[in-house]
Amino acid sequence: MEAKIKNSKKSIRTKIIKKYLFLFIISTFIFELFLIYSVKYYYYSTIEGQLRSEAKYSQELYLNYLTDYSLSQVILEDANQFYRQNSARVQILDNTGLVMLDNSGKLTTGTTINKSDVEESMFGREGTFIEKVDSGKIMYYSMPLKNRTSQVGIIRLSSSLNIIDSIIYKRTLIFVLFGFILVFMMIVLSILIANSIVKPINDLTKVAEKLAEGKFDVRSKNFSDDEIGELARTMNFITDNINEKEKIKNDFISSISHELRTPLTSIKGWAVTLQDLSTDEITKEGLDIIEKESDRLKDMVDELLDFSRFTSGRISLNLEFFNVTDIVKQVHKQLLPRAKNQKIDFILNYDNEGIRAYIDKNRFRQVLINLIDNSLKFTEAGGVVLINLSESEENIFLQVIDTGIGIDSEEISLITGKFYKGKNSNSHTGLGLSICEEIVKLHKGTMTIESKINEGTKITVSLPKGEENEKI
Repeated sequence: MEAKIKNSKKSIRTKIIKKYLFLFIISTFIFELFLIYSVKYYYYSTIEGQLRSEAKYSQELYLNYLTDYSLSQVILEDANQFYRQNSARVQILDNTGLVMLDNSGKLTTGTTINKSDVEESMFGREGTFIEKVDSGKIMYYSMPLKNRTSQVGIIRLSSSLNIIDSIIYKRTLIFVLFGFILVFMMIVLSILIANSIVKPINDLTKVAEKLAEGKFDVRSKNFSDDEIGELARTMNFITDNINEKEKIKNDFISSISHELRTPLTSIKGWAVTLQDLSTDEITKEGLDIIEKESDRLKDMVDELLDFSRFTSGRISLNLEFFNVTDIVKQVHKQLLPRAKNQKIDFILNYDNEGIRAYIDKNRFRQVLINLIDNSLKFTEAGGVVLINLSESEENIFLQVIDTGIGIDSEEISLITGKFYKGKNSNSHTGLGLSICEEIVKLHKGTMTIESKINEGTKITVSLPKGEENEKI
């Protein structure tokens, strides 16, 4: 029986890639935000430092050289002292925030400013304020103006941030582009890492699937010095043990089968001899039963021997070109009396008289007889057993169809398993279909089974026609 292993919808490879990418994207996003903030902070701090430096210069200038004059006098007589060394826009305010001087030429003189930077300077502290306007953003920096005894006003400097914001924007685009490149590289790296982890696991899974199918000659080739390598070595150890036990089992079956054939031959021979000598009807009837049971036991022994040869790989095919139609006609003629005796309509259809294939004649006959034998066993009187033989350019097709009791859908995938008899089976060993399937596989063919309970069964065997010099 071939075990079927369902593939998981969510593979480890996908999980690894998703987790790596999630962590990397989050990390990249945080790092990008940090970079953008750092660049913005650096440029804004630079502008603020420049404004502070210029404001400090004007504050020191007033304190050291102009305190003998009132602020109003200085503005009227020597206002350029406040903006001569300043590259920024300069405003002079009194302690209430009233604009006394604005070197930009804008009509702000006489207006009162109540922004946060000005309010800070009203209390003797330095203040910064960034304002959004239609043309962009402006940074304001305010600092108290003092004479030797008290605060007499406020100097307020401002500078446009448009150029700085443009530089920050360009840097941000570069960072984002760099981030996308990193994410792309991480996708590739994640796939490579995931593959390096998952590939040996997939290899082990394939080995396990083959073991589940009964192919105990397969071995894992992964011998890395990690947990996966250790698992591979363990699987190989298990496989070796299974092979050893299989060999012991097959040798036992082969040996016991050979040992049984000799006494069975003697039993049958003496039963036939005694039947000829006996005149008592009861004795003859008993001897007839012994003969038939001996034949049945011989068939079972032959099946066990075939099974032993197939499982141990000791079977070889004697391939020749044969007329398959002739073989099928012979088998049909051979089993026709049995079908008539069971009152079963036994029909043979074939495309033409000359269907030929490069096959083992005796093994093909064995498959055909086994399939027909099963159909006759499970078809009641009045039923039909039909043999169809056809061909294509590359294959021959043999179908055995009956109107018997059928097979439960749950059992269809099991009935070709070794020693599986089924719920309604009359099989002695449960090896017939298994041996048929092995013979078909040796011919590089396929065997499919379709069936419905109480409607019947259709078994289709497809074999390649082959070439005379082909080796199978």
